[in-house]
Amino acid sequence: MNPTPNEKQTEEGEGSDFVRSLARGLAVLKAFDRDAPALTLSEVARKTGLSRAAAGRFLKTLVTLGYAAFDGRDYRLRPRVLELGTAYFSSHSFIDVASPLLKQAADRAREPCSMAVLDGAEIVYVVRHTADRMMSISIPIGKRYPAHSTSLGRILMGALPDDELEAMIDAAELRQVTPYTITDKTELRALVLRGRNEGYSVAESQLEVGILSIAVPVRDGSGRVIAAINMGVPSSRHDRASLEHELLPILRETAEEIELAQSSDR
Repeated sequence: MNPTPNEKQTEEGEGSDFVRSLARGLAVLKAFDRDAPALTLSEVARKTGLSRAAAGRFLKTLVTLGYAAFDGRDYRLRPRVLELGTAYFSSHSFIDVASPLLKQAADRAREPCSMAVLDGAEIVYVVRHTADRMMSISIPIGKRYPAHSTSLGRILMGALPDDELEAMIDAAELRQVTPYTITDKTELRALVLRGRNEGYSVAESQLEVGILSIAVPVRDGSGRVIAAINMGVPSSRHDRASLEHELLPILRETAEEIELAQSSDR
């Protein structure tokens, strides 16, 4: 069996407490996504790097436990997998606190408002509310993006200790997605540090031409950054100046409200 690059990297750094079968079972779950909601045994084996026999055992286990279904040809995930994500949300009360406040911010600005957390070198969207607009960027909860390419990610990177920030930048693969994507690590470092100093970060046309976003940090009671919130908008409605003058004050007020609500919720 040939492990996937991520699996190989994990196994190379594993210790005596590492459970390889659990890691492979999770890889099978992650093989299903929006682009591949239904997969054959062969497709799962190919995507995960597992042998057909091993992939088959994991899939049959998932079917038995109710996390997957099999129609004789394709496997699909069942709603029970949502239980796995529920544990995260229920253990992070600030997400529940933030959700209605982000909805208020989205309605006030008439622009989408989102919250994300840092997971390794990626951000993960945990809350998102859209406004009543004909044109809105569609980003589902759980969506991941490289942290260095987003305003949310750059704010969260700036909150890291200097040694962790340097390690993340050194390891980053700055892939050219648009003609404006930042691929120079010196420039990226300067932008992250600027966001740290100014308390907000702006990203322009990094993942899609014509999309701008602005983000601010959200802190816990000790002052530690635990998340970031942003608004992402098309350039047909905003430029950098209007982001900073119109949307930034709303984001900062919302971040303060989330932080105060967390304190009163204890």
